[in-house]
Amino acid sequence: MRRILAYLLVLLFVVSSASSLIGSSLDVAKEIAESANERIESLIETAIEKAECFTERFEETGLSLEAYENLIDDLGNDLVNTALRISQSAIEKIEEIGYNAICYYVPVKLGYKIFMVDPILIIDD
Repeated sequence: MRRILAYLLVLLFVVSSASSLIGSSLDVAKEIAESANERIESLIETAIEKAECFTERFEETGLSLEAYENLIDDLGNDLVNTALRISQSAIEKIEEIGYNAICYYVPVKLGYKIFMVDPILIIDD
């Protein structure tokens, strides 16, 4: 009888430990995603501010259309590529701890053009 009780107590301890580890690993996954999304949001805000400056310069100083479009294209492409690297790195880390995450695309208007940028979302299966 004592052995059975001892086994049950050990089993209860193992199950409670496992469930707390699962909960904490999900918290870690969420923190990774949140940190990546905050970095991407900061990049987006900075890119929007720069695009506004480029647009003002284009409208007020007679910056050529080609130069303006090149500035906006370079800015948007840099934003997309940097955000993608951040997202992919975060997704890899999230998958290493046993969760799935995906990119979801949001439109970001920079000057005359819309770029699709990819923050991440955890899929909790």
